[in-house]
Amino acid sequence: MTSAWPPGLRLGGAFVQLLTTVLIARSLGAEAAGIYFFWAAAMMEAGQTATFGLDRLALRQVPRLQDVSASVGEFLASVRTAALLLSLVLAGGLCAYSFWVQTDVPRPAWWYLLPPVAVLGVAFTMINGEAMAGMGRPVLAIVYRHTIAVVALLLMIALLAGRLTADLALVAYTIAFALSGLGALAGPGLRDLRPKVNVPELAELKQLLGQGFPIFLSGLFAGLAMLIPLALLERTHPGDEVSYLTTALRIFVLFDVLAKAVHSLAMPQLSRAAVVWDLPRLRSIYGSVAMKGLGILGLPALLVLVLSTSVMEVFGADFSGGSQALRILMVFGLLSLLLGPAHQVLLMVGRTRRMAFFSLIHFVITTVLAFLVVPRFGAAGLAAVLGFGIILEKVLYLGFALRVAKHGRGSIAAGKEGEHD
Repeated sequence: MTSAWPPGLRLGGAFVQLLTTVLIARSLGAEAAGIYFFWAAAMMEAGQTATFGLDRLALRQVPRLQDVSASVGEFLASVRTAALLLSLVLAGGLCAYSFWVQTDVPRPAWWYLLPPVAVLGVAFTMINGEAMAGMGRPVLAIVYRHTIAVVALLLMIALLAGRLTADLALVAYTIAFALSGLGALAGPGLRDLRPKVNVPELAELKQLLGQGFPIFLSGLFAGLAMLIPLALLERTHPGDEVSYLTTALRIFVLFDVLAKAVHSLAMPQLSRAAVVWDLPRLRSIYGSVAMKGLGILGLPALLVLVLSTSVMEVFGADFSGGSQALRILMVFGLLSLLLGPAHQVLLMVGRTRRMAFFSLIHFVITTVLAFLVVPRFGAAGLAAVLGFGIILEKVLYLGFALRVAKHGRGSIAAGKEGEHD
């Protein structure tokens, strides 16, 4: 029951998110909804990349700094500063793509204010949520990372229902994540931490970015492994294909984040076991949390697989064309649940450079396969490519973790981050 509370709250938020997606899809239709879903996915991926991997570093470091609240506040402030700077850079790239590449979609001048605000809001939301998970407050982590944003988005979409356009839907998306990313700073757990944002000394910033850089590369390659194939689909197929894939992908990602909610309960213990390289305890924690994720989410994932056509038709009768993509993704989703939180185990034992290397392999293979498969098979082909890439990366992570365990060496235990990478 304790393990079910965080995913239970996340699932409640997922129903809100589902309702919001249905309202958007039915109000805009498949063609216009494809524009919104494309840019919402792009801003989300850019925001996650803008954390520079420091949100996941916070998941590891906050449990170790938690006894000294001032240290936690200073660490998180430096993390937010780095995310702010990178958000502006990545948002500029999205604006450039919109202005020079996607010229067939007209948009007003004010539209170009949306990517910087949305990307920054997503980045702060990710950082604040992971900080709460590191503090051992997984329910509050879900509220900050998801609940605030989806509830705010639903309310705005409902208010705009009769006048909704793809651009107005993106305005609502941007405001929702701006509220989520900044509002949490005044909430429980973060309210008393000072400062909120700072400019760290050059040596401190260099050390922080050095620790985060391999994790950033891992996130960057994962984001590119999503965005480049999605852009290829958007360039080679009609907008309804984009809607099919992005809608099916939202359902697939929902199970991934629900699994992370289950796994988040064990992250403080996993971090503390890793810092002293307690190998038997690491194995016990990992096996237990993987089985909890599969036990709680396996049956619902199987039901979505079997009822994929009915699930897609919830978004509108014309979305039934995406049922094949959803079935393919859910097969890989079940495999992902079985493999457990592979990314976190290498993070906790300090093998971050190896994480980046495996993510690069994931990116290269996914991109090559996308150019071979997507032009011919469309959304269903891209679903297979994305699912295969995700499972391949997890297998690489776990294979390396088993090799490390066999040799009995821990980079953190040795006192040097990534020493044996």
